[in-house]
Amino acid sequence: MVTPSRNRADQSAEFLKALANPNRLLILARLARDGASVGDLETELGIRQPTLSQQLAGLRDAGLVEARREAKQVFYCLHPRRAAEVTGVLNLLFGTATSVAPGGLSVGAPSRPDRSIGAAQFARVMPAVDQESHP
Repeated sequence: MVTPSRNRADQSAEFLKALANPNRLLILARLARDGASVGDLETELGIRQPTLSQQLAGLRDAGLVEARREAKQVFYCLHPRRAAEVTGVLNLLFGTATSVAPGGLSVGAPSRPDRSIGAAQFARVMPAVDQESHP
């Protein structure tokens, strides 16, 4: 049984809150492939600039992306310390974090959730069993 600390629970809630927006998920999935300029993100994802800027600011404030300026352009990428965490969640949600269709979710992701598996799946990790004493 997992018993998170209050601090870890608060951090996890903030992380999930940062992901709780379809545009943010699209942005993160696109940035999981490689960095991109704001203009490229706008074109590829079909998110208008004011909305895109607002969502990027939220992701930046949450520490999930970082920005760098080159001349007049701003480029974004996943924050190196959070990239594994972000791509892990994207893989759980979409099956892949590297292929996003313009204006849509990841290519190959089911158009509807698979309800045959229920609302959630949990696994219990059992200690290794000695195969010789337990056939």
